[in-house]
Amino acid sequence: MKYEPEIVAAAEYVRKIANGKKIETEKEVILHRDGKELTFGTFDAYCKGHLFDLKTGMEIRNYLPQMAVYVAALCQRDNIDEIQVHLIYSSLGKTKQYTISREEAEELSYGIVDTINDETRSPRPCQYCNWCDLRNRCTALNTMAITVSEKTDMIKSTDIASISDPVTMGQFREVADAMDVWSKAVKDKCDDFDEISGYNKTTRKGKKYISDITAALIHSGLPSEMFVDACTVSFPKLRKKFAEHKSISEDEANEELSRLLESVMKQGRPVRYWRKIK
Repeated sequence: MKYEPEIVAAAEYVRKIANGKKIETEKEVILHRDGKELTFGTFDAYCKGHLFDLKTGMEIRNYLPQMAVYVAALCQRDNIDEIQVHLIYSSLGKTKQYTISREEAEELSYGIVDTINDETRSPRPCQYCNWCDLRNRCTALNTMAITVSEKTDMIKSTDIASISDPVTMGQFREVADAMDVWSKAVKDKCDDFDEISGYNKTTRKGKKYISDITAALIHSGLPSEMFVDACTVSFPKLRKKFAEHKSISEDEANEELSRLLESVMKQGRPVRYWRKIK
């Protein structure tokens, strides 16, 4: 299997720092306080005294709160006083290192958890709404949606096309993402009702599809050439069948099949989209 050069470089960095030490990857660790489980997290990679976190985005941000939870939990687990954090920005080819003590990590982590659990705290929409378990019943998202609906005129007067600052655009995108979360929660909840004001519940027929291509060819009575013109081939499925037939791995099948079908293989247009930075 071939990996992207940036991923290979990140792995080599981890191995170099580990220098022969055992490396743990994608493992869950639990943060305790007063002997009780408080929260948990899953780190990317760790060897004793060194925590590695892969960041694939193009923006360098403050990840200290996230790292503090991992560091506090690992220090408790391994009974050590500090850990060096390595943030690996693979797309940028950069790394950032800093050391967090157990005391600092626990203080910061406990403070974050206490803030989240504070019943008097007022929630507010932010860039992490899509990852929050409470998003479907969040008063902040509900309030924001109502506020937006009440200020339609103001929204219409906002000239999105005139925005040139990437920071401002990022803020607008965060609001849009938060609204998407709220919108999906509303639409999902609608399924619990037999009727809602202003809408009719309708059913659309599912798309027809062929379950047995060979039988369809026989029963259609069409010449095979004409029938094939109406068909499409799923390369992933074809690759899987090819691998089974040849008793080879899918990676080997991918390489061999791509070579055999080179004259008829076409590559679809790349799809560009915005992915939330980790």
